[in-house]
Amino acid sequence: MSSLKRLVATFFFIIIGSLSQLEAKPINIVAITADFASIATSVGGNHVNVTPLIKGSFNMHDITPKPSMVITLRDADLIIRLGMKQDSWIDSLIDVSNNSKLFRGKPGHLDASKAINPLEIPIGNVDGSLGDIHIDGNPHYWLSPENGILIAKIIADRLSTLDPTNKASYEANYIVFKDRLNSKIATWKQQMLPLKHKPVIAYHKTWSYFFKAFSLKSVGYLEPLPGIPPSAKHISQLQKNYTKGAKGIIITALYYPKKPGKLFAKQNQSPFYHLPTNVGSKSITSYEALFDYLVDNLTNP
Repeated sequence: MSSLKRLVATFFFIIIGSLSQLEAKPINIVAITADFASIATSVGGNHVNVTPLIKGSFNMHDITPKPSMVITLRDADLIIRLGMKQDSWIDSLIDVSNNSKLFRGKPGHLDASKAINPLEIPIGNVDGSLGDIHIDGNPHYWLSPENGILIAKIIADRLSTLDPTNKASYEANYIVFKDRLNSKIATWKQQMLPLKHKPVIAYHKTWSYFFKAFSLKSVGYLEPLPGIPPSAKHISQLQKNYTKGAKGIIITALYYPKKPGKLFAKQNQSPFYHLPTNVGSKSITSYEALFDYLVDNLTNP
C-alpha cells in the first residue's frame, strides 16, 4: 500500500471513530427529584447520564436553590421538572445557566406533570383563606405507580425526539419498565388488600395519589387547611369524626412534624407511620424500591 493510500485509510478510520464517539455521547439529563431520575435512568439506559437536583424527601415549598445547581444545568441536554408551579425556582436557575436547550418550549424542557391526570383541581375562587391550595391540582402525583408508567412514557418520547438514532432502545426500555412496574403493582395491591377502604388520616394532602392507587379511604387531615399547622380545636373535631367509624391508620410524610400524628394515633389506639415520599430517603435507591418500602411498612406494622 502506498503512503498516500495509508494516509487516506488512516484519515478515514479517524473520521469514522470520531463520528462513533459523537454518536455514543450520552444525553445529560437533570431531574428535579431522584424519583424522576430513577425513571429516566430505567428508560434511557446506557444512552443517558442522569443527575437529580434533590435527593430524598423534601417539602417542595422549602427548597433553597444552590449555585451548584446552575453548574449542573449548564451541561444538561434535558431538564425533567415536577411542574404544577411547584418548582418555579428552577426557571431562574435555567436563565442563569444560559443553557438555551432547557428554555420553555424547547425539546430539552420537559414538564412531567403533562403526562398525568391531576387530582384535586380547585373549583371556583381560590384565595389565601383556603390555605395553601394548588391551583393546578395536587402536585404529589409520582406517589401513584400508575403515574410512574405515564411519566416513563413521556420521558421515552422526549428522548426519542432528542436522540432519534436510539429511539428503538428507548421504546424497548420503556416497555420493560412498564411491564416490570405493572407486575409490581399487582403484587403491591395484593399486599395492600387488608388496608383497602380502611380509614386514613394524614398530616397533609401528600398521599392522595397513593390512597387512590391502593384504595385507601382518606377521612381527614391533621392540618385544618393545607399549610396551616394543627390546632387543638381542629384535632378535637377530627377525633370525634374519626372515632365514629372503624379504626384506621395515621400517616405523616418525613418532612412534616412527627409529634401531632404520633399523639393522635396514641389517643385513638391506631398505628402511626412516618414515611418517606421520595427516592433517596431511607436508603431507597429506585422508584420501585420506594413503593416496596411504603407497602412493606404499611402491611407489616
